[in-house]
Amino acid sequence: MADMILTRQVLELEQTQLALFYPILQKGVAVLVDVGCPLKSLLCDQFAIPETYVTDRITTVFLDNQPVDDLDHAIICNGSRIALSAAMPGLVGATMRRGGFYAALRHGISQLAQDGPMTHGKGTVTLKLFNLLLAEVGPLVLARGILLERSVFDELLQHLPVVPDSMADCGDRVLLSVTLTN
Repeated sequence: MADMILTRQVLELEQTQLALFYPILQKGVAVLVDVGCPLKSLLCDQFAIPETYVTDRITTVFLDNQPVDDLDHAIICNGSRIALSAAMPGLVGATMRRGGFYAALRHGISQLAQDGPMTHGKGTVTLKLFNLLLAEVGPLVLARGILLERSVFDELLQHLPVVPDSMADCGDRVLLSVTLTN
């Protein structure tokens, strides 16, 4: 990451244009973060998601492809992959729900508490959002900034009604911050 040259771009869009970002938020976006912290700290302190929202609304959490029950003991590392979802329907949803009745059925695949020294520093994580969280958490993630490859950024710009002239002068990677207005 040290040799990565980024172009920072800021967009101000109408709230109605948030849906343009749903496909990339579901596919996963790279986000610059402080690593070596618990997942709960990442969500609450770095993404500014209220703790009650994290506890009550984000019911399904995966870290590096493993379901997570204890957000305080799941440690974020450089390159971690995080998937967040509100409640999902059916038996699979009930089984993957954090701390749910059926969570014991997935004991063998769940993220275990991580003990030992943590490596703190700057890094990137890939964050995926699903269902209701796209509209509810997506704006916070976009305002903080997402890393996009130039090709993804160019494709996104094709869907915008007006593209500022400054958007043409970008490098291979773009750190895009988006503010949504009513």
